Amino acid sequence: MRLYNQQTLLLWHLLFGLLLPYFTIAQISFKEAAMDKNVNHRIINGAIGAGVSVYDFNQDGMDDLTLATERGQLIGFYINTGTSFEAIAALVDNREEVKQILWADYDNDGDADLFVSAFLGQSYLYENQGDMQLIDITQNSGLPLDRHAAYGANWGDYNRDGWLDLLCTYHNYAGQQTGGNSLFKNNADGTFTEVTATAEMGNADRVPFAAAFMDFNNDQWPDIYTANDKLTYNTLYENLGNGHFYDASQDTDANARMNGMCVNAADINQDGWVDMYVTNTFVGGQLLQNSGPNPDVLDISFEDKAPDLGINYENGNGWGSTFFDADNDGDLDLYMCGNSSNPSVKGVHFYENIDKQYFEIITEGFEVDTFNSYSNAIADFDMDGTLDIIVQNNQPTHFHLWNNLTKNDNHWVKIQLEGVASNRDGIGTRIETFAKDLYQSDFTYCGFGFLGQNTAKKHIGLGLHETLDSLILTWPSGHTDRFYNLTTSQLYQIKEGESTNGEIFMANDVAIVARPTVTAIDALPTAATIQLMPNPVPDQLTIQADFPIDNLTISTIDGRVIRQTYLEHSTPISLDVAHFEAGVYLLKIQDLEGRSRVEKWVKL
Repeated sequence: MRLYNQQTLLLWHLLFGLLLPYFTIAQISFKEAAMDKNVNHRIINGAIGAGVSVYDFNQDGMDDLTLATERGQLIGFYINTGTSFEAIAALVDNREEVKQILWADYDNDGDADLFVSAFLGQSYLYENQGDMQLIDITQNSGLPLDRHAAYGANWGDYNRDGWLDLLCTYHNYAGQQTGGNSLFKNNADGTFTEVTATAEMGNADRVPFAAAFMDFNNDQWPDIYTANDKLTYNTLYENLGNGHFYDASQDTDANARMNGMCVNAADINQDGWVDMYVTNTFVGGQLLQNSGPNPDVLDISFEDKAPDLGINYENGNGWGSTFFDADNDGDLDLYMCGNSSNPSVKGVHFYENIDKQYFEIITEGFEVDTFNSYSNAIADFDMDGTLDIIVQNNQPTHFHLWNNLTKNDNHWVKIQLEGVASNRDGIGTRIETFAKDLYQSDFTYCGFGFLGQNTAKKHIGLGLHETLDSLILTWPSGHTDRFYNLTTSQLYQIKEGESTNGEIFMANDVAIVARPTVTAIDALPTAATIQLMPNPVPDQLTIQADFPIDNLTISTIDGRVIRQTYLEHSTPISLDVAHFEAGVYLLKIQDLEGRSRVEKWVKL
């Protein structure tokens, strides 16, 4: 047995403390496993980039793959079996040159619909009829049928009415088409209306590749940032909350002039304010760090911190990038796709976040990751608690699936949302977590980086913290849910209003559009009895029914939802409506089978 004196032990402790960050780096490990996981997918021809979507489209709890193809080929659909992937017959007959692929529940009916953009082709919207039966509704939806040089697309609720709106970005092509943005408002009836001009965010005379909904000033209204190519200035559109946007690019120093390729929004320094990373050509990408409110001028500005952090990537053209916590240590690492005409230049980089101070390139495990790549997306495919990466490579190689093999004692939580007053997917929700002194903030997005869609399950690394002290969710409706002392290393599926006994308290400046009216198919049987007492009502409304009630929705006579309550028990039920203004209201009552009826009542 070897003995150490106190001074020797102290020296070893100091040395271990100095070397600990490097031991942590060595623990990160990835292995390319596409063929092992039965993902044999490649693109031979076509313009730059192709869509990569990670989404559980068959709703079995495991994230599946939807991968773009070249013109004339069908989109690739791969179901996650838990240990591998199984290629299935194409769910849609789409043979365009596919760019963005987005799954989202645009009609709030509980299943995911599919939007696909196309380069020099028509973009399509497919409605999910249930059981993965997708039908083309593009023409009837009011979306454009003409052919564009389309690239990126995003779903987000810009007017916070509870329905997802669609943002599309159009590049230009050899001077034949001009670039710009198009914003389509969801009319809550299966159709869309283009509001680009009235919203004043068309991005005229710019050449956008990608955009993102993100709330840069924390006012709960989703803003839009657009990465513009061809040395045109990037654009930050501030959402004014009245259906209009203001070009705040110059005011905030966010008007970087570059060949912008992607928008990657995340709170990198975890100060509660979203930052933006935009890839560029070999002159280097930019990390636009958000100052938060400036105490001197009461304004927000952005400053490029990419060179200071070591992530400006000056070796080639940067394309898709994604921030995620690869080792669950509580800070965000970075994976970036890129390409170069110089065969000696590595196209792809993985950067490890070192104590939120700088990033260091990690090559271990990525030795074969030398191909020109464009888009990527992340998910925990094998459900082992670490995030994996799917990458679209240029020919001649196939798509890569990087299996995260990192092993350590760090903890994590996953969060999957279901909106009630907000859009069903909860897109645009602000997520804040506290684990002792570790604070993190994030948002839910649909459409990310360059032609990517990440998993809908938000994954948050917590380091060695065994308990999540608090989780705060601020939904697009304005409602806030708070949860405390959560066990780590598990998935939490959370419905809006779950922490408030099903009651949803919406912001005064939003107007939720009610879900579709009841049809004969989902209506309660006529034999079911409902009594509202008294009616008219001065302060307490009592509901009596001869069946268990799942939820109640109170709306104004014009359909604006102002309160929702989840119950899942029998009646009678008493609601305090003393603070309601006098007038006529609608009460939608839904049973445990989803059948419902609307009753009218009067507040005195």
